[in-house]
Amino acid sequence: MSKVLIWLASGEKEKLKPGILYGLNAKKHGWLEDVKFVVFGESEKLLLEDDELFNLINDKENTAYCKFVSNEFGITDRLEKKGANVIYVGDYVSNLIKEGYQVITF
Repeated sequence: MSKVLIWLASGEKEKLKPGILYGLNAKKHGWLEDVKFVVFGESEKLLLEDDELFNLINDKENTAYCKFVSNEFGITDRLEKKGANVIYVGDYVSNLIKEGYQVITF
């Protein structure tokens, strides 16, 4: 099984975009069995403001934003209004790791 959780943490577009594109292409071309994204930290702010990147991974089934962090930043409502899946990610990430997902961080 080849499953990956791409952890997006950087607030720099130049660092996030390659990770996003890799994940999308890995899924599209069947390079990996499954790809999921977690948006965490400064990347939450970036994706809130960057419609291009936000729309690339705006898939509630495969992308989760960290609610703890977005609450700390005061942006949870704005992310949810934009259509983001905002959840507490600790349990979610732990379960994915238990299911065999490998974590790649950008």
